[in-house]
Amino acid sequence: MYKAIIFDMDGVILDTEKLLMKCWQQAGREVNLNIENKHIAKMRGGTINVIKNIFEQMFGTDIDFYKLRERREAIKDEYILKDGIPVKEGIEDLFKFIKENNMKIALATSTIEDIAIKYLKEVDLYKYFDVVVCGNMIENGKPAPDIYLEALKRLDVEPKDALVFEDSRNGIIAGHSAGCDVIMVIDIDDTYEDTEDKIVFKVDNYEKAINFLKEKGALNIE
Repeated sequence: MYKAIIFDMDGVILDTEKLLMKCWQQAGREVNLNIENKHIAKMRGGTINVIKNIFEQMFGTDIDFYKLRERREAIKDEYILKDGIPVKEGIEDLFKFIKENNMKIALATSTIEDIAIKYLKEVDLYKYFDVVVCGNMIENGKPAPDIYLEALKRLDVEPKDALVFEDSRNGIIAGHSAGCDVIMVIDIDDTYEDTEDKIVFKVDNYEKAINFLKEKGALNIE
């Protein structure tokens, strides 16, 4: 029986990974850089320093990573201002189901604290979280397990008693390395060749996640 569920944010709670991919690609085109999903998949889920290192390994150091990322953020802000923050369908139903069964909910996102909290409050989901851990709160970003270990510490639960929801390769490795069970949320990618043995289940919608929890007896269901 799980005592806590820990969620990544982008691609899991917010439907923002597709948007971020579009923004990376648009920013890249402006400097004649072809950024494909295979590149973004390697960066996805990491903190800024982790992403910078991966970016420079793939593209070199001729392009200023921070300026490019700043442009990506500006493009993203334009989309959000126009269309709002996209939310994953069914995520609030899953949150309510978890809370109804007396489980704790934590956030473990590489996004910095002020942006993560701002977005979650804007879509009225922040109220569900018992613990929030963001990329600026830990030393080593995903795929290191630091962010999940910190969430577990703040939740006061053991890794075996926590379930992680992640969509990225880096996030799956981080959750697994922390000792937690991990569910992969299918978003842009539906598989990573080196993480199949690190997940307990895959979902492409949150009704399946609720059914998984019911079938496994993972929650305090009367």
